[in-house]
Amino acid sequence: MKQLFHAVEYQRRDGVAIVTMSNPPVNGLSHALRLGLVDAFTHAIGDPYVNAVVLTGGAKGFSAGGDIRELGSPLAGAAPALSLHVHPVIERCPKPTVAALHGIAMGGGLETALVCHYRLAAADTRVALPEIKLGLIPLSGTQRLPRVLGLERAIDFILDSKTLLARDFAGDTLFDEVIDAEPSVIVERAVEYAAAAVRDRRQQIAVRDRPIITRGEAREVVARGRIRAAEIGPAATAAIEAIAASLDSADFDAGMRRAREIYDALSASDEVRRQRDRFLAPRSSAGAHSPSTEPQR
Repeated sequence: MKQLFHAVEYQRRDGVAIVTMSNPPVNGLSHALRLGLVDAFTHAIGDPYVNAVVLTGGAKGFSAGGDIRELGSPLAGAAPALSLHVHPVIERCPKPTVAALHGIAMGGGLETALVCHYRLAAADTRVALPEIKLGLIPLSGTQRLPRVLGLERAIDFILDSKTLLARDFAGDTLFDEVIDAEPSVIVERAVEYAAAAVRDRRQQIAVRDRPIITRGEAREVVARGRIRAAEIGPAATAAIEAIAASLDSADFDAGMRRAREIYDALSASDEVRRQRDRFLAPRSSAGAHSPSTEPQR
């Protein structure tokens, strides 16, 4: 039997809660969806008949990031915020959490998958952190991605702002499994994966608690990133500074605080507003969704 928490569908199957984001067409992280995620995970945590949680997206994909339809409205800035409120509820879940990705996982959508303990993805899932195209940085992505993908590759992924496929990461630690299958199969596999995690008593280590993966001297990697970022623009340089904060800070929370300072400063700048308006104008007139337009972070 399904329950509805705002823009989130919730059902329980064999001890596993399936939390499905339901904000067509691409599950933009609207105010209703953010509320629903907090309520659904809070419910799952308190449900004695739930041993694990699967997070997925209905319709065309997992989530394409911010919801352009709320841009400039009071809802865009209303709590709960994504990284301040939604992500901590998911990440602190004491039960195994598995993200089941298909279709699209971009910007805040990909960052939301990163707060789950495990990630399974359809091979053709499109993934990206394109925020610097808007003059911003992928706030929590600057802190979590180096912990799952490695420092050098995380820098390249963020600076490139390109859309890749999940199959491009097969064998990496970004995804625990990459499966060439339909969305319904991915969800079923995620339910099995979650149940096995419970049965095998696997230790759940949140991404935030993992060390940053470095291959070679981290300072040299960051220095090369700064040189490349300077050729791209201010947002790219800011992204490198936020990533460097993950290395320099005493813990994850301190790194996030510094990254948020950088993000907030960019968000308030006139240049970002102009760049965002230029980027969104053709999409707004066409009624399209633009990923990663998330003023409420």
